[in-house]
Amino acid sequence: MKKTTMKTAAAVMAAMLAGTACAPIAAAINPDALPAATASGTSTAKKEDASMKAALTEVKKRIDIPEELSEFTYAESKVYSKTGYNFNWNTPDGAKESKGINVTIIGNVITEFSRYGFDENVYGEIRLAKLSQEEIIAKAKENLKKLDPDIYSECKFELRNLSLSSRVAVVRVTRNVNGVDVTDNDGVIRINQDTGEMTEMSLTWWDGASFSDAKTAKTEAEIQEAYKSLCTLTPYYRISDEWNEKEKKYTPVVRIVYEPDFNSEIDAYTGKASTIWEDMKAAGGEHYYGNNKVTYANPATGIGIDYDDEVADADAAEAAVVFSEAEQKKLDQNENLLKTDQVTALMKKDKFVALTDGYKLRNYSVSSQKDDNGKETFTMYAEYELEKSKATAKDGYKYVNVRINAETGAVLSLNKYGNQKYSEMPKLDVKKANAVAEEVAKTYAKDIVSQYRAEKRNSEPVNVWRDSSNKERFDTERRFVFSRFVNGIQVSNNEISVTVDSNGVVTNYDTSHTENITFPAADIISTDEAFKKLYEQRDFNKYYNGWITKDGVFKTYLLYDIDRFYINAKTGKLCNWNGNAATASDSDGVSYSDIKDIPQREAILELQKYGVTLSADGKKFRPNDAISEADFGNLLTAALNGAYAYYDFPDVEEAAEEDPEAEALAKDVSETTRKEAAVMFANIYDHNGIAELKGIYKSFYSDVKSSDENAGHIAIAYGKGFFGKTADGQFHGDKVITRAEAMQLVYDYLKLLSK
Repeated sequence: MKKTTMKTAAAVMAAMLAGTACAPIAAAINPDALPAATASGTSTAKKEDASMKAALTEVKKRIDIPEELSEFTYAESKVYSKTGYNFNWNTPDGAKESKGINVTIIGNVITEFSRYGFDENVYGEIRLAKLSQEEIIAKAKENLKKLDPDIYSECKFELRNLSLSSRVAVVRVTRNVNGVDVTDNDGVIRINQDTGEMTEMSLTWWDGASFSDAKTAKTEAEIQEAYKSLCTLTPYYRISDEWNEKEKKYTPVVRIVYEPDFNSEIDAYTGKASTIWEDMKAAGGEHYYGNNKVTYANPATGIGIDYDDEVADADAAEAAVVFSEAEQKKLDQNENLLKTDQVTALMKKDKFVALTDGYKLRNYSVSSQKDDNGKETFTMYAEYELEKSKATAKDGYKYVNVRINAETGAVLSLNKYGNQKYSEMPKLDVKKANAVAEEVAKTYAKDIVSQYRAEKRNSEPVNVWRDSSNKERFDTERRFVFSRFVNGIQVSNNEISVTVDSNGVVTNYDTSHTENITFPAADIISTDEAFKKLYEQRDFNKYYNGWITKDGVFKTYLLYDIDRFYINAKTGKLCNWNGNAATASDSDGVSYSDIKDIPQREAILELQKYGVTLSADGKKFRPNDAISEADFGNLLTAALNGAYAYYDFPDVEEAAEEDPEAEALAKDVSETTRKEAAVMFANIYDHNGIAELKGIYKSFYSDVKSSDENAGHIAIAYGKGFFGKTADGQFHGDKVITRAEAMQLVYDYLKLLSK
């Protein structure tokens, strides 16, 4: 990075960091001198100068700045009532090497540190770290203690990952007070995993925050009881399309799932729902560092850019087949389908669509669908527009779109929008609008409405509030929802939806109803048993969280919560949204329960730190299972930094068409032999097909002839050190490799590369 780039980054971030109308200061100065005072010589300027000098002095006490970094720039800004500074030291233009150090300090805490141009070969050949994991963590601790001696004692350190190519290890830093973690008070330290040099540090820290004593907090057992009084578990039928191997297609599967209605924080001292966010709102505070327009100070990297979310209020028309003119003419001639003029006439008569003569058909399409029994139905989607150059709200909604059964004219969905100024409409009369919604549901969904119940929110009082001008505002429409129930249990995603405005106009109608489905009996475990099962499988989180007042004071709270969960209502096991068993991901830190006593344990756990893993069944690694050809190829690709391990995998599905049994082929691709592994490995390095040449390779194994079709691949794998000598001198090419053996092969090869 060039010096000018660093200057620009500092200045741009300073502008974002400021949060005030005043432009931040960004000047080039002597690093050991104050900037010159302004002509006015005001006391404010003197205070600012003294503040900057104090911050700069503190930074230089903790960080050694090489003399070759002779150019200096800085930026300053207010951050929750404290002055934050970003300092940049760089080599001058024309220097033989471009180097720099960037530091951010807020209050007395250095929150950012980065350096560039000092570390040679940060990106290089693939190899394992020279330092041990313990040594890397020790280096991270040593560096943070030097940077931030006042906060070091409250920090926990955890190695998150190593790198096979960048030479940079990432250590996570977490703030822990009174034995409890502090939310969002954390960061990362990047350490050169060969030399121990710190290349970067980024930290979020509530400087000056105080924390209550955790000793008097309720125990987890007490919180478990409190949670049962706060949370209601409600069973739902969940429908998901899943692959049916027997039928060779996706079919709907129904399960019953308990879902909690309380996912908020619990006060650790009272066991009641925490008031943390209500308190913040009442005090006019902010969640940590501002109004989300400016984030925590970091002039160097540009964090803090705000992107306003723009919410589009547009209704997407349902996708349908659009026919050509000739095709449409044929469809119109079909006596079983309604013609467009007939549809328009029906929509004029319909009480809720209520087309007037001012609406003209601007577009339509017809599509057909077949159910599982082969029965075909036709659907028409018609779009109408109010043809009036200066249409107003009094004329009605500008656009009316309907989806109907093209044979019967039954309305399947309705949508109206455009022209209306909701701010000028009267307050919604909930009782009258609710009555309209119920009539719509009984009219359009008469065949299924008996299975549906109105939700409680349908009858809730109208919302009233005041806008920024203190003018009273209120709801002028509402979406009324009717949910499906079977055996007394609600069916998720099966609902009738009707939106009614304050003039009694139906602006939206739609349904979601799953046909031809069998619901399992509602023989589910009790909620008490479900809570018991939950606590056996999941613990509560205990942590500090907080917000900041307008005056820059942190308000902290000791809290409990529990991660989002679903419970299979028949088995009591934690599950996914649809009731399927929840499985552990292959993330860092998985402690496999079946590798404790195997010789490849170290290889598996070490490679995991580099992000090189195999898919696992929950927390089972399955070390003795054969590794599939696909998994072995992916393993090589991951370990060798994306170098694709090409292999011509047999096409099981294609073979199955010729041989329905195809068991031998399926077994072949599910296993990887030593010979197949050698071919995949050699192909990473053999880009010109040299391994295919005959008669030029010497065999290093007694059971591999030079004429063998894979002799070249095996020779390359041997020459590179991927496969070594064997006790009996044979290669044993047909021997199947286990998952654990595959990890050991890759780990040993990486160790060889690292010598």
